[in-house]
Amino acid sequence: MDSVARYIDQNDGFRYCRLGAVRLVFPGHANPKQRLEEIQELNDVAEDVLEEHGIDLLELLTWPGKVQQEYFLIGHSNTFTHNQAIETPDEDDDGDSAAEESTSSKVSVDLAEYTDDGAPDAESDSDEMEPDTDSDQPVSTSGDNGDTRAQRIKNIVNDHFDGRIGAQICTLNLAPLGEMPVPTSRLLIPPNLTLDPVETSRKALTANLVRDLNEDRIAYLHQSLVTKAGSSDSHDYLVTSRLAPFGTGHGIVTESDLQTHLAAQDQYRISSYAPGPASDNWGLPIGPHRRYANQQTSHPSKLEQFDEMSLRQGSIEDLAAGYPEYRALLSGRVYSDDRYSELFGVYGRLPVSKANLLHFLAISPSYFDADSFDGLATTDAPEYHTTSLDAEIPGTRQSYGVEEAGDTTTVVDSSDEESLPHKELVNSRVRFLVRHGHTIIAVDQDVLDADIDISGEDPTETQYLEGESRPDIVSENEGVIHFHEVEVENKTKPSALITNLARAVHHDHPVHIITETRRDAESKLWSLTDEAKKGPVSMPFKRTDEKGTILYNLDKAAHQDKEVWYLLPRDQTEAIWRLTPDDRLQLVGEGGTILAEGDAEAPAGSFVFHTPRVRQDGNEWVLETSGGEILRRRQSKRAAASGYPYIRLPCVAPRFEFLENTTVEFESENGFTIFDKPPKWERPHENDSVRYEEATKTFVELVTVEKQDAEIPIPKLRRRFKSWYRTQTDLKEPNETWFGRALRAYFDVDDSDDHNKTLVGRTFRFSEGLLSPDLSFVDDESE
Repeated sequence: MDSVARYIDQNDGFRYCRLGAVRLVFPGHANPKQRLEEIQELNDVAEDVLEEHGIDLLELLTWPGKVQQEYFLIGHSNTFTHNQAIETPDEDDDGDSAAEESTSSKVSVDLAEYTDDGAPDAESDSDEMEPDTDSDQPVSTSGDNGDTRAQRIKNIVNDHFDGRIGAQICTLNLAPLGEMPVPTSRLLIPPNLTLDPVETSRKALTANLVRDLNEDRIAYLHQSLVTKAGSSDSHDYLVTSRLAPFGTGHGIVTESDLQTHLAAQDQYRISSYAPGPASDNWGLPIGPHRRYANQQTSHPSKLEQFDEMSLRQGSIEDLAAGYPEYRALLSGRVYSDDRYSELFGVYGRLPVSKANLLHFLAISPSYFDADSFDGLATTDAPEYHTTSLDAEIPGTRQSYGVEEAGDTTTVVDSSDEESLPHKELVNSRVRFLVRHGHTIIAVDQDVLDADIDISGEDPTETQYLEGESRPDIVSENEGVIHFHEVEVENKTKPSALITNLARAVHHDHPVHIITETRRDAESKLWSLTDEAKKGPVSMPFKRTDEKGTILYNLDKAAHQDKEVWYLLPRDQTEAIWRLTPDDRLQLVGEGGTILAEGDAEAPAGSFVFHTPRVRQDGNEWVLETSGGEILRRRQSKRAAASGYPYIRLPCVAPRFEFLENTTVEFESENGFTIFDKPPKWERPHENDSVRYEEATKTFVELVTVEKQDAEIPIPKLRRRFKSWYRTQTDLKEPNETWFGRALRAYFDVDDSDDHNKTLVGRTFRFSEGLLSPDLSFVDDESE
């Protein structure tokens, strides 16, 4: 992030920005066939967001963008504002420290001016803003002092839309819209009356508004602010809804502009889009406004102090121009509606039920070839800057962001196809194998490049293994079947690679790991940093804790019969699976509690889970605690489980390492080069005894864990050590005597019995040869 000064305007005021805004990204900017056409519902998203810890108000901003209808979600807190992260500059920011201190101090003052902390109106009950949740319900907590609201909102969006709509975390800047008065209308409703439900009116207010203004090519900004009502209220939510249309005639520069502005009829008033009894602030009598403002001058309100309601330069008419509402819209404030209720008997914070929430949270995925803000003399479109990049879009070369009009790439939605780099590397590997005399038996890809000369049956149409889990390439050379696994853009989740390695061991075939670069090859075999111990080939598990081995997780989620899916408590973000030396799997919770346990060779989904779960109940999905208490009901599984991470199944490796049958190769000018980097313990310049000691230490720590009163016969350990040693170096290996000496350098050895020497206080991590049915190739073969 840039320095704090970036968000300070030329008058030392704080810019109208939102840190941690979540942008909704629609597919199909470059390919109309992939575009969404139907209105998308955000009401369930809003419900789940407002149940999150530390999110007391949800803001939805929308305007016509350059290529799509822009929608941004922002979470606000009573105690932690959306801009608060800017108060403390990054420690790495350059510049004079005294100047930074001054700027930071100024920002803190301006934050107080431009936020009201989501405080309720003076007439509201004190409990109105309190979350209406069960005290026993798990809540999200941050692992550090950082603000995680944007990431949690993004996760909820991803859960609800399942990839149909993308999400980016951005910094949103509304300052380009300018501070000139704009005819901002705010929706008002009389007491005891409500909007017509969407089911009756067949129209959603916001969606109808967006459609009409886009058809007229009007630039505008629409805002919805949603908070939960108090537990004793008859309604569910309080909503503030504002519309600020921009156009060539809306700029107010001189007094005559103001008079013309007030005399004109505003055809784009928010109330004209509301089904049912509703009005707005635009055109309300000015006299009551003037008297109200004058009455406040003896005891200035907070808004008056900051020029929202004061008689600025002698004219009160700017109130009728919607100036206070426009300033509040830019600042992201609810803005008290005392004036509307006292003077006109209407509510500016609309009490709505869950059913009517859809009026303000139905989004239209529109697409544009031109920018509606182009040509406006007094304003520019809002700006946004990506601060957290999304995962790679499948099927394209671009790593982050979205496509712009004219791009040649397309977004492939909900597709399991391999990426273009993966396909290219598969083709390169097949060419290399054919050139070196291999017969290509099977290729797990739709098509190969036309220039590849393969005689006989098309390998893309054949299968060497049954089921969905297959090697990328299967080849035969001199009577030996080889598996080839192409690894592209798989840097953080090694469970897929470990599964492929386990599959090769299970079928007793050598396997070749193929990467694009030497650096990628190293990450598969060893490590990229000294802090990391090993890569998945040489160490297919994460680490050791005091009771066993912590495993990597598969992508598959734990469930039973497709009707019950298990979830983590909201204060835990990742499933931690431990494999004990007696081959037991344990799901570890906070404080070391065991949330589930069972045999390592049994399906983990069959264990008894002491965790939240989501289950199907007729046409609905129910979220409930481990004790059976129902927390919410939703129409889809993802919506019901939103905010609770799925429990991913453990990746149980059948071996301590896969060095013996694995070759790691990377693409080079001559085709492919075997990655041949010696282990750190090899040290050919050292004497043999040092190498033996370091190799033995590495090996023992790899295959064993500490356990009181346990012991391992040294002959058994030595036999296992020799095969491990030979796969990594051609240097002389230790004989039986030297192996025992090397063990004593770091570990306790009981040699009281010459015929039964043992390693003391350690046991094997687990039994080699374990075969978990949760591995994908095991599922295929059991069907």
